[in-house]
Amino acid sequence: MKVFVTGAGGFLGRAVVDAALAAGHEVLAMHRPASLPAPETQPAGVAVVAGDLRQRGAWEQAVGEAEAVIHCAAAASGDLPTQLAGTVLATENLLAALPARLARFVHVSSFSVYDFSAPGWSGRFDERTPLEPAPLRRDAYTQTKLQQEAMVRAACRETGRVLAIIRPGAIFGPGKDWDYGRAMRVGGLDLIFAPLSPMRLVHVANCAEALVAALTVPLGGEAVVNLVDDEQPTHWGFHYRAKRAGAPLGLGVPVPYLAVRAVGVAAWLASRLFFGGRARLPEWLDLPRQQVRWRGLSYRNDEAKRVLGWRPRVTLTEGIADTVRAARQSP
Repeated sequence: MKVFVTGAGGFLGRAVVDAALAAGHEVLAMHRPASLPAPETQPAGVAVVAGDLRQRGAWEQAVGEAEAVIHCAAAASGDLPTQLAGTVLATENLLAALPARLARFVHVSSFSVYDFSAPGWSGRFDERTPLEPAPLRRDAYTQTKLQQEAMVRAACRETGRVLAIIRPGAIFGPGKDWDYGRAMRVGGLDLIFAPLSPMRLVHVANCAEALVAALTVPLGGEAVVNLVDDEQPTHWGFHYRAKRAGAPLGLGVPVPYLAVRAVGVAAWLASRLFFGGRARLPEWLDLPRQQVRWRGLSYRNDEAKRVLGWRPRVTLTEGIADTVRAARQSP
């Protein structure tokens, strides 16, 4: 199958290209002109497509040759206008360029689209968890990922195109800076918020293989799956294991989740009293974002295994070791 991969130069995109090649697909790998790889570095089966999804251009001709798309591209940071351009406008242009014969669209969404206040005391978090009902209380990333996902769903339903929406947890692995469960560093101390709360981790290679599996498994029109690895360590456990693997970490200091929430409530009250509720708070003080990162929830991958026939290949121990090794070797 000829597969068009957006964001092919990114952390996840590079792994997707490798996984697609390993599965026997031909890859059209889209890179921004400023970060084009040298042609001689590309393996057989990969054609580099230069372009910026935020602008119409020659890349549209390459999309026209594709049989399927894996859409990894999105703006992960920046202010709202920046993320609207990099996520929403880019996706709008991509959808407009899709050929009528394109059989399948695999969309990389995010756990950020969910309402993290919705799960009850059981803490069960799965594909039935409601989406965020009030995006304006969340950050620009959540707002734009919700818009992006809604656009993709509407377009695929209108055309009858098969759609797989994959919502990965926190993607980790070699080539990406990681905090290893640490919320912040104070001197030589690593503050670990909600030390007993599970992390929703998925190794980048496991994530890429799931996305590629979504190209060919039988799907009934539209499928939505959450993607996490089998083993979900606590923040404390991840920090401990990374330190044992050689990560340059300080002494871990646990900060209970209730203490984090109490400080967040105090910051919220101060914002209401002195700034009319409009103060821009950092993640660790912002109540909705505190829930997203540190609330103790139970994450599952049953649906991903059932729908995609996927099994995470890289274990947590292997993933931590590879990540730490790559970080130590980087300049």
